[in-house]
Parts: sequence; C-alpha cells; structure tokens
Amino acid sequence: MLSKIMTALRGKATETGQTVVDSQALRILDQEIRDSENHLSQSKTELTRLMGQRQLNSNKADTLESKIAELEKSAEAALDKGEEALAVEVAERMVALQDDLEAERAIVSEYDASIEKLRSAIRGTDNQLRQLKQQVSVVKATESAQKAQSAVASRHSGQNSAMSSAMESLDRIKERQQLNSAQMQAADEMAAEESGSSLEARLKSAGIGGTQRKADDVLARLKAKKSAPQE
Repeated sequence: MLSKIMTALRGKATETGQTVVDSQALRILDQEIRDSENHLSQSKTELTRLMGQRQLNSNKADTLESKIAELEKSAEAALDKGEEALAVEVAERMVALQDDLEAERAIVSEYDASIEKLRSAIRGTDNQLRQLKQQVSVVKATESAQKAQSAVASRHSGQNSAMSSAMESLDRIKERQQLNSAQMQAADEMAAEESGSSLEARLKSAGIGGTQRKADDVLARLKAKKSAPQE
C-alpha cells in the first residue's frame, strides 16, 4: 500500500511538473535558445584561441625551416673549406632542429584538425539556431493568434451567458408580476365578500333588489293606474 501511495505521489509530482513546463514552454524555449547562443559564442571564442595558437606554432615551424636552411648552407661552406668536424657539428644541430620542426608541424596538423571540427560544429549550430528561431517565430505567431481567438470565444461565451442570464431575470420578473396580480385580485375578491358588495353585485345581476329594480316597479304601477277605468 505504501509503495502504491509513493508511486501515486511521484506520478502527481510528474504531472504537476509537466503542467508547469507546458505553461512556460515558450519562456523555457527562449531561455534554451539563449543558452545555445552563449555556448555558440564560447565555441567561437575557443575557435579564435585555437587559430591564434595554431598560427604561433606555424610561425615557429617557419622559423625552424629558415634556420635549418641557413645551417645547411653553413655545413656546405664548412665542407668546401675542409672543415669536416665543423660540418658534422652543424649537421647535428640541423638534426635537432629538424626534430623540433617535425614536432611543430605535428602540433599544427592537430590544431588544423581541431579547428576544422570546431568550425564544422559551429556552422551546424548556426544553421540549427537560425532554423529554430524561424520556427519559434512561427510558434509565437500561432500562440498569439490562438490566444486572440480564445479571447474572442471567451467574450462571445460571456455575452451569451449574460444574455441568457438577462432572459432568465426577465422571466422571473414577469412571473413575479403575474403572481402579484393574482394575489391582488384574490385580495379584492376577499374584501368584496367581507363587505357584502359581492353578494349585492350577484343579486343585481340576477335582477333582484337594487335601485333600478325599484324604479321599474314604480313605473309599472303608475302605468297600471293610468290605464285603469275612471269611476
């Protein structure tokens, strides 16, 4: 059980970490590009240093070649004068310098190989960075467009929500007004029944009682009296 809990916690931590990475993806990408540019700049600095060092060793090799050439002339001159011992000494010196020259040439060759590799790596990184920056520009433009679309959709959704809420409020107001009208009508009917006016209205409607009924009775009696024979 404890193992499962720990596994669940690690999974949750991974999900949380991935969520943070996703939410900051563009910022992280920009920083990674800056880091790559810094590394590229350091590589170019190192290339400059290697090229400078290579030039120094190449200059040493050139100097040694010149000195060996001079010694060779000196050895020939010694031989011409019959100074064979001196010529041997000069030849030994030439051999030592030749060893130094070969060592310098080997160093220059190593520098040339390192410089070429570094140049190739720099060219590749330059191309990758240029392509990456172009793609990042497209991604940022897409991100901005999607945010704008999301904002428009959100506003539209908010407008629909507000309109729906307004319609619901209007319906509630109408319902309350109808309830109030029904309550007032019921109150009027109850008041009429308590005062007797409701009963009088129903009697009047049935032609029973009321001032108009009395007036009709009086008029009928007068007409009957007038029509009666005179004695």
